[in-house]
Amino acid sequence: MLHAFIDSNRDAIIARTRERVRSRPWPSVAPAEVEQGVPLFLEQLVETLRLETTSTPFPADAIGAAAARHGREVLHSGFTVSQVVHDYGDICQTITALAVDQRAPITVEEFHTLNRCLDTAIAEAVTEHARGTAESQSAEEIERLGHAAHELRDSLNTAILAFHTLKRGAVAINGSTGAVLGRSLMSLRELVDRTLSEVRLEAGKQRRTRLSV
Repeated sequence: MLHAFIDSNRDAIIARTRERVRSRPWPSVAPAEVEQGVPLFLEQLVETLRLETTSTPFPADAIGAAAARHGREVLHSGFTVSQVVHDYGDICQTITALAVDQRAPITVEEFHTLNRCLDTAIAEAVTEHARGTAESQSAEEIERLGHAAHELRDSLNTAILAFHTLKRGAVAINGSTGAVLGRSLMSLRELVDRTLSEVRLEAGKQRRTRLSV
């Protein structure tokens, strides 16, 4: 049976998978890419295949939950979604090649179960990887906007304080307080211009703008 074959050849499957991962030309390979994901997946795959032969099917979300954890792990380690997909593909090819080499008696139903588990694992890992990437980008955008808002607030507060001082008539507009107001207003203009430029670049639009020389 396939579960017994995988269980008895666990070390060989892991070793061959690592060799396959290291030898592939693309995508790039990280040193610890298959250290955790492959052993965990094989363990749950064996249990899934074993319980398929009984009246107690393995919970369908168990493989998916493990794959989602693997997706989070590879994301935090800096791996790409292509690496996630190729890792699981390498596992399938390794199991199949080893079974052919040893002429292991594997049924069509067992191969269907193997492919189903791999499909679930890939889908969940890719989904979790994409979700984590989106969250990270969102957090970076919020941090950038917060930093810009703080800069705008600081310059605006300085300009308001200088304006109120000038409004009382205690100092002249051409003095130091007037200079502070001028610098604050210029800083506000620069921040707004910079923000608008960043928005245009992110939107992929280039516009001609008239500048004073």
